[in-house]
Amino acid sequence: MPDTRSNTLGWLLDEQLGSVEGVRYAVLLSGDGLLKARTQTIGQEDGEKLAALTASLRASGRAWDEFTGGQGVRQQLIESVGNIGLTTAAGQNTMLSVVTTGPHADVGLISHHMALLVVRLGDQLGTEERERVPQPGGGSAA
Repeated sequence: MPDTRSNTLGWLLDEQLGSVEGVRYAVLLSGDGLLKARTQTIGQEDGEKLAALTASLRASGRAWDEFTGGQGVRQQLIESVGNIGLTTAAGQNTMLSVVTTGPHADVGLISHHMALLVVRLGDQLGTEERERVPQPGGGSAA
């Protein structure tokens, strides 16, 4: 398992998103909520929390999509009074999540930069799904 504390892809998030007006911070995460990389503007602990929250929201979005027959979630947007959150698929079992500096950030511009980053890296951002390990008593753990 990679060491997420080394933040080896953080420089790339900083380069592609850190200078975009309206971006407060960004994280790259696996589908099960493990932090893979973060911008310098968010600390490790908060990055891990955002990754976990994003995965939870993404699961809700997927359930909504399944219920409505939407054929797959591409992007999610959460608009609160103080800011906007954007999440997009970023490779197999990987997501990119961005939080804006305020409610009037240019979502189109930020989404464009997110898409450029995803296209630039393509499958390199993918994360293998963890295999479930059989547990005594018939359960399983990831």
